[in-house]
Amino acid sequence: MSDGEVEPAEAHDQYLRAFRHPSVSRDQLRDLLDAVNAFLDTITPKEGEVTPRGGWAPESTAMAFQIGRAVEQVLSEREDADRELVRRRDIRDRLVAALDAVLDCLRTLPDLAEAEVALGTICVNEGFQVYEDGSVRSTPQQEAGADAGLLERRRVELDEQMTAAVAARTGLVDDTTDLIRERLGVADVGIPWVILAATQGGLDVSEPFEFAADHLPDGELRDLMVQLVTDIELARTLEEPARPLR
Repeated sequence: MSDGEVEPAEAHDQYLRAFRHPSVSRDQLRDLLDAVNAFLDTITPKEGEVTPRGGWAPESTAMAFQIGRAVEQVLSEREDADRELVRRRDIRDRLVAALDAVLDCLRTLPDLAEAEVALGTICVNEGFQVYEDGSVRSTPQQEAGADAGLLERRRVELDEQMTAAVAARTGLVDDTTDLIRERLGVADVGIPWVILAATQGGLDVSEPFEFAADHLPDGELRDLMVQLVTDIELARTLEEPARPLR
């Protein structure tokens, strides 16, 4: 190699440094790649064409190949960076949706439970029996000597109110549980992929789930909170290079 001539690997690195500069837009890179490909098309031998010894402009051809490879690599890097940005934003959005659902449930649940207890107390004080699903039944003691029509109308009234109150509470809990499972990618086994990615990316989201587990009543949603805290602790122990989620 003559003095002053750049090694192919060094030339490739120089092109990469130039094309990676933030001021070089993606459109400029694509235009350059189109121009390089057009040049290479013009020197590609056509059927029956005799190529001169050494090819057409061998130095220019080599440079075009180097530039083309460097442009393609930089474009690929930018596409990878875009996909990574979308992935990180998706993880953040999923976490925010799950945490918002938990907090909304914690804020709303006490009022629903209080209304349910108050209504249930009225039912019991009037002598009715209240079942877990909110249904209200009269008792033999009530029915003895009572106006059957009036008693039944009152029972239906309380039954409708009580079942609606129970449905509001259980619906909130069930909807919150389903949303969190969907947003965080909770499966039957394994650490939810959103929890794994967030933890390995440097985010610690255990505190809100711990708080929820301490304030939710026993049930599926509380069990899910406890499991998520356990999953976060397990994710921290896995050996995976952290990629900060900025």
